[in-house]
Amino acid sequence: MDTVALLRDEMRDLMKVVRLLKQQHQHRGAPVAPGMAGMLAAIDRLAGGCHLKELAQACALDQSTTSRAVSSFVQAGLVRRVADPRDGRASFLELTDDGRQALREADEWYRSLFAAALGDWSPADVDAFRGLLRRFTEALAATAVPSVQPEATR
Repeated sequence: MDTVALLRDEMRDLMKVVRLLKQQHQHRGAPVAPGMAGMLAAIDRLAGGCHLKELAQACALDQSTTSRAVSSFVQAGLVRRVADPRDGRASFLELTDDGRQALREADEWYRSLFAAALGDWSPADVDAFRGLLRRFTEALAATAVPSVQPEATR
């Protein structure tokens, strides 16, 4: 078997584990599904509020998907719409205190999950993995979806 096929199989296994972890997390009654935490994080990063279109672009999602997610966030009290002072027809999206708490909980879930998974890895191995994963993500984005750039390393 060639290395590309081996990598494909590893990616399938990784995606399967991620799906199972998301299901497990949702069954715990968390306020935000792990996959949706990225959208809350994007709203938080676009400090001072953001428009729906900007959020959709930042998350590489279409506006209808983003709109449905934001509506559920608003209903749950995690995000609020604030009138745009420059254009009364538009609104900014901002995290509420509950939204910031939900984001902290999701981040802590990821942190503890990754810490457990990487517990017996050396710091050098973690750094190497992170660097290679970033390199792969950037190469994949440039090859497969040139208009989408991965977020800068934080």
